[in-house]
Amino acid sequence: MGQSLGLLAGSLLLMVVAAELFTNAIEWVGSRLNLAEGATGSLLAAVGTTLPESIVPVVALVGGRPGATGIAVGAIVGAPLLLATAGAAITALAALAARRRWLAVDVGHVRRDLTTFLVSFGLLIGSTVLPRPVHLGLAVLLVLLYGAYVARTLRAARGGPAAFPEPLHLLRLGRRPVPGGTPARPGWLPLVVQVMVGAAALVVAGNLFVAALHGLAAGVRLPALVLSLILVPIATELPETLAGVLWVRGGHDGLALGNIAGAMVLQSTLPAVIGLGFTPWRLTRPALLAAAAAAAGALLMLACLRRGRGLEARAVAVGGLCLYAAYVAAALGLRG
Repeated sequence: MGQSLGLLAGSLLLMVVAAELFTNAIEWVGSRLNLAEGATGSLLAAVGTTLPESIVPVVALVGGRPGATGIAVGAIVGAPLLLATAGAAITALAALAARRRWLAVDVGHVRRDLTTFLVSFGLLIGSTVLPRPVHLGLAVLLVLLYGAYVARTLRAARGGPAAFPEPLHLLRLGRRPVPGGTPARPGWLPLVVQVMVGAAALVVAGNLFVAALHGLAAGVRLPALVLSLILVPIATELPETLAGVLWVRGGHDGLALGNIAGAMVLQSTLPAVIGLGFTPWRLTRPALLAAAAAAAGALLMLACLRRGRGLEARAVAVGGLCLYAAYVAAALGLRG
């Protein structure tokens, strides 16, 4: 028990450090590419922060362990569920903690992300009643859909804000900060190094966190069902959630929400190809329930968008937490 608690604390500390490194570097990459905040979060940050849950289906199927198909399908459907409900709610709570009622985001950009997610996710979930050959064609369609989404986002994202991010942490080592000075513009080499170090550390921290949860669950004899439905999914989504909190704290709401919405689009397209191509893709009632909750979370965020203001934080916080709690209660009832 003590070893698991130590591992849990160490993994959380590593995740905080890794998230800070990653978010700091991603801000500079977006600045160097002259991208708006929303696009930086939706495209660049989303790819890095979704690494832990994106590799779960691949590892499960390649390993060939009993129940691998269920693990893969659960990871593909569960990631959007957590992002659209608890992840969005915690990001909104960070804004409320800063005494801000609205998340200042590009409404058009967020609406495009969420609409794309609903289309791709709807195709993915609806395909569960279709024959196997159609699954393969849909897998190709989802890849093309994500490519079109990336191209459209990039076309709309040029001419980002001129403000400089905080100095790159890798270049701060051994240097004294200049009060009021303009941060040094980092080259691509230190940027790439810090992005890779941050992303790799996020993956390692996530795996250690899950291992610690398993150890604690065994120590207190926590039911495996509670572990699989609640604790492990939350652990795999911690990178997005923690990155969002850090960005909201720094006033970069577009990066925070773009990261969540962009990760939802990514999870409903590219990892979904693994499920469509390498599993029978027949969803159980808990999986369909998770899909319904994820779609409801996306629709809630769409309903809370207001031009000229952004995203209403209180409604998203309350609604997202209620949706996730309702899903957990219903899923436990189905399995009980």
